[in-house]
Parts: sequence; structure tokens; C-alpha cells
Amino acid sequence: MDWLVPIWKVAIFLTAAVSTPANSLAHSLLLLWGPEAQGDFTRWCQLGGLWTFVALHGAFALIGFMLRQFEIARSVQLRPYNAIAFSGPIAVFVSVFLIYPLGQSGWFFAPSFGVAAIFRFILFFQGFHNWTLNPFHMMGVAGVLGAALLCAIHGATVENTLFEDGDGANTFRAFNPTQAEETYSMVTANRFWSQIFGVAFSNKRWLHFFMLFVPVTGLWMSAIGVVGLALNLRAYDFVSQEIRAAEDPEFETFYTKNILLNEGIRAWMAAQDQPHENLIFPEEVLPRGNAL
Repeated sequence: MDWLVPIWKVAIFLTAAVSTPANSLAHSLLLLWGPEAQGDFTRWCQLGGLWTFVALHGAFALIGFMLRQFEIARSVQLRPYNAIAFSGPIAVFVSVFLIYPLGQSGWFFAPSFGVAAIFRFILFFQGFHNWTLNPFHMMGVAGVLGAALLCAIHGATVENTLFEDGDGANTFRAFNPTQAEETYSMVTANRFWSQIFGVAFSNKRWLHFFMLFVPVTGLWMSAIGVVGLALNLRAYDFVSQEIRAAEDPEFETFYTKNILLNEGIRAWMAAQDQPHENLIFPEEVLPRGNAL
């Protein structure tokens, strides 16, 4: 049965998590010496104190690292764009792990630290907030995926144009990985993309600023959207479609299907999240067909 060991370890990696405190503990900082744990480390971990410790100290560490980049950039007389770029993931972390649960009833509603736990939180966000329809989420996806595309294009273009002069038919023939000098042809890259798209970046500074702007803006937009959900903003529901679908069983759009999916997620997760309530949903309230 030794072959089960790696599977077991992978399963542990995927499902292990530092869990959030219970909803009944609200926004308590759960200090080790506080009234909840009373200095008992094991009890502190069981109550979720490790989560508050990691979340708060994680935010402080990330912000401190960004400020350190500002400090060093200033000391060596660089622009602070590295720190500005790092602010994107910090904004997402703070909005998801701190601001969102602060807007809700407790730390319980933040994601636990773990692989499966993060996916479960994403499912929760969709079911209870219709997150995929949120324009801030759309901008975030466009920013992150657009940045991945830009990164791949940029890396490939630079690799293609790192070459030394030679008689080869292409840059594969003329490229020597051990060459002493660094060679790069912006003109050649510009000619290539001008032929592909009809336009190309005129200089390296504008090109790299665009590669900075796309992901950082996407991450910040996503973080702003999460702050809105922390306040339970519901500005992106097409109520007219819901009313129409409730009146007409034949009426069906992608949005009405999405609403049914969200209702199914809520019905499934409510019983898991609140087992003490012994929630049992009668058949007539569960989503079926187009009957909203």
C-alpha cells in the first residue's frame, strides 16, 4: 500500500487549512492571553487564533515590505514603481482577508488559509454575491490575464531578438547562449509587431509602463469590488430578468441560469456553514428549472 502514501500527502496538502474563527467570536482579535484562550496555546489554535495572527501579521509584513521598497528606491534614487506594483497584491490581500470580514459579522466569513479553503471561498463569493457578474471582477480578470499575455509576448519577443550578427536564416541560427555581449534589437521587434498588429510600442519605457499598468490596475479594481461586497452592495442584479423568469417558465437567459446556480450554491453551503441550525430546505424552495 506504499503507493497510497503520495496520494495521501497530496490530499493533505490540498485540504489542510488554518481555519477562521467561529462566527460567534465576531471580530475578536483572539489574543493568546485574551479572555477566550487565557494563555492556552492549544485552545488558542482551536478557536482560530492562529488565523487572526497570520492574517494581521501577514498584512503588516506585506505593507512593511512595500514601504521598504519605497525606502530603498529613494536611497538609490530610483522611481518607486516596484513598490507601486507590489501594492496590487497587497490591496487584494487586505480587501479579502481583512476588509471583507470586517464588513460582515465576523472573521468567520474570510477565507481560511489553504488550497481547498480558498476555492470554497470563491464558491461562496459566487453564490452569495454573484461575483462573476461584478464589473470590478471583470476588470480584475482582464488585468491579470492580460498581464499574463503581455508577459508571455514580451518574454518571447525579447528571446527572439537576442542575437548576434550571423549568416543564419533566423535568430535560432544566429543566437549563441554563451556569447559575452548582450544584444537586443528593439527595431527588429518593432518591425515584427508592426506587421502583426499594424502598431507597435515606440519605445521601451512606454512598453514596460503598460506592462506595469495592466496588472496593477486589474488587481486594484478587483480589491475595490471586494470592498463593495463587504458592504453587501447589490447594484449588479438584473431584477427585471428575475421577475420575467418567475412569471414565464419559457423565459431563459444566461443570467437566469446563473441565478439558479447561485441559489443552489447557497442552499448547499448554508447547511454546511451553519450545522448548529439543523437547516433542512423543503423541496419547494430549492431551485428547479426556471421557477425562481
